[in-house]
Amino acid sequence: MARVGAFEQDQSGGLVWIPQGKTFGFDDLVFYRGKGEVPFEEVAPRIDLILTGPHATAAIPRELEPLLEPGLTQRLQHDFSDMTTSDLCKRWVEVDERAVYVEFPHHRILFDPNRDWPADPEAGLREFFARRDAQARGENVSFNGVDSIRPVSFSGVPFLRRPESDAEWSALMGVITALGERGAKPYARVRDDVIAQVFEAKCAHLHGLDLDHATVADFNSARMLHVQCVHDTMNATVGPDGAVSHDKPRADWLPRIVSLGNRGDERGEPRPSADGGLLPLVDVPIIDAAQFRSLQQALAFAFEVPHEQLDDALALNSPYLGAFECQQIGRLLRTLEPQGIVRHKSQERVLSIRTGAYQAEFLRETLMGPTNVDHVRQPGTDWPETDHDHDVDLTRRLTTAYDILRRWDYDVPPTKAYAPPRFR
Repeated sequence: MARVGAFEQDQSGGLVWIPQGKTFGFDDLVFYRGKGEVPFEEVAPRIDLILTGPHATAAIPRELEPLLEPGLTQRLQHDFSDMTTSDLCKRWVEVDERAVYVEFPHHRILFDPNRDWPADPEAGLREFFARRDAQARGENVSFNGVDSIRPVSFSGVPFLRRPESDAEWSALMGVITALGERGAKPYARVRDDVIAQVFEAKCAHLHGLDLDHATVADFNSARMLHVQCVHDTMNATVGPDGAVSHDKPRADWLPRIVSLGNRGDERGEPRPSADGGLLPLVDVPIIDAAQFRSLQQALAFAFEVPHEQLDDALALNSPYLGAFECQQIGRLLRTLEPQGIVRHKSQERVLSIRTGAYQAEFLRETLMGPTNVDHVRQPGTDWPETDHDHDVDLTRRLTTAYDILRRWDYDVPPTKAYAPPRFR
């Protein structure tokens, strides 16, 4: 058996496992520059960007081994995750001292933190299998609302075996519930605790900020807190031979770099109710449009995107608006933000912290780099190691984008003209 970092792999191309009995806590889930040398409470005041990785782990708890379908490979396992975001975010926070990363520890076939938690997990899983049967009969079905536990990949690869008796159902749900207590629930608690701890530390830091010697970036960073929920998706699906080469329909393709979602429209503005009713809470933007567009422009500068290619490379709310996790975090930040108003120690200024959350759905091909993309497009069972040179370039550009925001304070000049709509 080989060791793969903190994980286990029984053979090359085989599944990667989390060792039996592993329970996750703060030190397993949170990454930042100086970790292991500096306690988190010392770095919390300087943080202005919290990254979350709800699908970033591909490893599967060893407890699930007897409950999985036969024939699964590392290629299928990693394709059904956002694996490339894990190394990227860990490198990002090593480069950028103002960022921290919180990673979900389990594969998404368990409870998915980017879905609403089911009131009855077993009923939801049974319904998923029932809809799967309907799909096999040729019916047009949706798995929305029943995929918090997802036993089948988006490519149609079955992962969890369907129990055939009440005893098997009881055994499966017992394992899943126990793993949720050791991984999913600690992640949600730690993630929200990190957000709250950073926000409170920033308030104290802002009160005591040395305004005579702080740089523009220091001042703007002290008044900013963003949460980016990081994902990736490929424009192709995996086939039976392991080749990730079945291109999706063009309409489903991601932009060349990333789709950013704040629950708004193509400019990040609210999508108003068409019938005069209240805007549903789920559709209240989770970062305001001015900050959101400035983020888009900052990324355009960092990735050298010409203005005429902006929407093709860095789309807002297309095709993803932002799913459950970033919505939940957005509501948390909306609750915290009114409390982030402090009087500076000089008693001469009142300062406030501006917050926002958003989903970043990166094109996996862009994150992997051409060498690794070529590799997974060929038949196989393995998953390539991270292209570290490519990751260095990506993290440099992503950090540069946030450095631009820190200097410009949400007022990054636009790279293309905009004519506001006229109402009659």
